[in-house]
Amino acid sequence: METITLREQIAGGMDQRFYPDANSATLVENFRYEPSGGWRNDRGWEPLIPIDGTTYVAPNLASLEAVFSPCRFLSIVQRHQGSEEYYLQERGGELFYEFGNIGAATTRKVVLDTGRNDPKPDDAGTQAIPYGRFTLVMNGYNRMLKWWGRSKVDQFGFYQRPPTPVPLNVDTEYNTGNTPPTGNNTNINLSGTAIQFPLPSLLGLGNTENGSINTYSYKITYVTDTGSESPLSSEATVTWTIPTTDPDAPDPVIVANQVKYGVVVTGLDPGPDGVVARRIYRTKNKEDGITGYGDVYYFLAQIDDNTTTTYIDVAPDNQLVIEAPSITDSVTISTGYKWGAAWNGSLWLAGGEANPTKLIYSVQGLPEQFGAFNYFDVGVRDGGHITALYPYYDVLLVFRERCIDAVFTNAAGDGYTCTTINKDVGTTATNSIKLVPGFGVIFLNKDGFWLLKGGLRGGATISVSSISQKIEREMKRLSKNALARSSAAYSDREKEYWCLYAVDGDTENTRGASFNTVTGEWSLRGAPSGTDELYDWKFTQIATDQSGYFILGTRPYYDTATPAFSNPYPGLGLQVWSAHNYWGYTGNIISEEGYYVNWQYVPKGNCTWQSTWYDFGDDSVKKRILSIEMDVLTEGDNEIELQWAQDWGYDWNSAGTVPVQRGDVAKTTSQQPTYVDTTAFPTIVGKNPAVWNTSKWQDPRVTRLRWDVRTGLIDQFSFKIITSNIIQITKYQINFIGGQVKTINVRQPGAKQ
Repeated sequence: METITLREQIAGGMDQRFYPDANSATLVENFRYEPSGGWRNDRGWEPLIPIDGTTYVAPNLASLEAVFSPCRFLSIVQRHQGSEEYYLQERGGELFYEFGNIGAATTRKVVLDTGRNDPKPDDAGTQAIPYGRFTLVMNGYNRMLKWWGRSKVDQFGFYQRPPTPVPLNVDTEYNTGNTPPTGNNTNINLSGTAIQFPLPSLLGLGNTENGSINTYSYKITYVTDTGSESPLSSEATVTWTIPTTDPDAPDPVIVANQVKYGVVVTGLDPGPDGVVARRIYRTKNKEDGITGYGDVYYFLAQIDDNTTTTYIDVAPDNQLVIEAPSITDSVTISTGYKWGAAWNGSLWLAGGEANPTKLIYSVQGLPEQFGAFNYFDVGVRDGGHITALYPYYDVLLVFRERCIDAVFTNAAGDGYTCTTINKDVGTTATNSIKLVPGFGVIFLNKDGFWLLKGGLRGGATISVSSISQKIEREMKRLSKNALARSSAAYSDREKEYWCLYAVDGDTENTRGASFNTVTGEWSLRGAPSGTDELYDWKFTQIATDQSGYFILGTRPYYDTATPAFSNPYPGLGLQVWSAHNYWGYTGNIISEEGYYVNWQYVPKGNCTWQSTWYDFGDDSVKKRILSIEMDVLTEGDNEIELQWAQDWGYDWNSAGTVPVQRGDVAKTTSQQPTYVDTTAFPTIVGKNPAVWNTSKWQDPRVTRLRWDVRTGLIDQFSFKIITSNIIQITKYQINFIGGQVKTINVRQPGAKQ
């Protein structure tokens, strides 16, 4: 019978559908797409901050438990055009950052806040929103913080009005106790201040006529380091009456008290951290409340510090020209807002237990000043609670549990409109929402991954479509109640969108899916089946630094009953996804006047590329598979095993291992020498040391490998490569003998044998 060679196939990405593309893979696990072509398994992870052989980690048990606590928040913040890079994170209730170059400092860790809320599986946790020179840190439970870099942290926003100022009484009988003719020596009751200005003076407050009543009211506001102004305080009023010279008056006094006065305003209490000034507002003379000015407040003065508590007001009414802000221009906000975004010059806040469907926005350029009418309430439309705010070019996306709204500027440019752009798709996986340049916004929900793209200008529309049909079986494993724990990042260096998520009812992230933007293909990452549970992929958070490296937050195993049995795998502190040929490290706890970890790297686990199931055009015709030929790029002296299965079976057979040497006789003196980095791999015995930039450096090269399979007559056929050795699978072809007679898969009763 004629031998048939299947047309050479380019190794593709995952496609778990029943009728996949011919070159697709049923499973691509722990391989990444290499831009030069094909799937490569050369990635592992290592500590972001290098460690030595025995690393000191904690002085006592409480500190040890904190070190082993899972990373619940990770954001990498750059300042000063990238010259400062902060690894901002949350672990064990501490908000802190770490930096790389320790310099003269005693530690790389700087704690910004403590006692913070520990998020549950249905809580996306802390959010970081950059705005200008500061970053807003919020979680819906603890106070919102403005972080300016280094160790400067202030309260964000105004949660209550400033305290009411206290103007002291004006003593209009101050001169009464003087000796005649300038006064009456019978007055010894001094009940207030008496800062006097004679009538010709341009300074001083009030009318000086006999018996005239003078009334002034005061309010104050705080001004923060963002230029934002707080709501107005409650008013405080001072009143005095000019003495009369009428001899029949019950209290005759002298003309010396018929002057203008200064008012001492006290009670100007300092504001919270971040307040840099206080503004005082005052009415003009309201006199007796009928004949004077009304309750219109004007700017009086600004105290450019946060310490002074007293001010002396000597400004006459004609100097007050700028009206105070309206009581609606700035209002207090709740500390319970959970989501935030910087868009169109304003800070937008939304959601949280107290305001699940409310969205508020600040005055443009004043991120802490929120007007009374600057809000939307999307609860009037179905869709559930707000779960995220995400700026997307000229719109602000408002993600909800079951729909997506969008805020955009109106045609006149002087206001906003909020409308629903998709009423069928929403998400609770807040931290999975990422902008992928050239594609759009990718996010995860209970049904899989979605792509949002388009716009609302020039007749364009925003569309939302599923992009995870090819990994539908994997998506059915999602732990829907723990979607909020999902975390994603995009790396332009790797050209990948990588999302971590929980599966199979677990409440912690143990799996990952990677979408390659070059090919539009998916691959998976996670512990191979059968791995000890202590060596699951316990990555809780993921972010990218300015160089495009994926940074991973971990969840090491901590044994509360016996801390010495704790395991630092997959790594203490942040890890970096790199070409390091190991999967983190393990170790044991040593107690010697403190706690140490005696660690060792964990060898890279198995990586799998499994082909789709081939029926070669007709699954009712029996075939006999002869061999598999594959083009790969290899490094070093690696032997690669191929396994195969038939007829949708789960029993895999080995086709043996083949060496990756080319043009030589394997295992003989004719075999081409291979070189390895014996410094990085000191345990490899009998290998030739590699010398960089010389001929003693093993560069990758294309090699054709062949495995003889020689199956019996079968309907369906699949093969896979499972290896921890570095390999890059590019293309393959299958050699087989086709059948001529169709066979039935079930024999009916009475059918001839």
